[in-house]
Amino acid sequence: MVEEYEVIPLTPLRKIEQRLERIERGAPGYNAVLKDLIEMMKENQKVVNSLVSTNSELIGNLGILSERLGELTKKFEEFMESIEVEETSEEPEEIKKLIEENKKLAEANKELSERLSKIERKMKLMALSRLSQYYYPIRKEKS
Repeated sequence: MVEEYEVIPLTPLRKIEQRLERIERGAPGYNAVLKDLIEMMKENQKVVNSLVSTNSELIGNLGILSERLGELTKKFEEFMESIEVEETSEEPEEIKKLIEENKKLAEANKELSERLSKIERKMKLMALSRLSQYYYPIRKEKS
């Protein structure tokens, strides 16, 4: 077996090794910045988890609210129907009396209107007869 060798200048390799060592050791403020960044990411994840759980609770509560509003609407409709039934089933005595009085007054008003129209017709006929006598006097016939 033949071993092969290659000649590589050491300067670029040394530069890469030194840079890698600096990265591994960390710059003076580099580790602190990384720790702060990791803490910020953890806090951010906690906030996101909190928002997700709050959002889920809110969605659940909205579902419950929707159901309860449906129940409330149904009860309100039943209440309104019961009011309508009660309203039509029995009238108070005072309203019955008022309705009867109203009917009597309507009949009396109708009778008065008829009487007034008859009187008006008679007055017109009398006025016509007077006018006709004035313009056409009655002649006495000679026998």
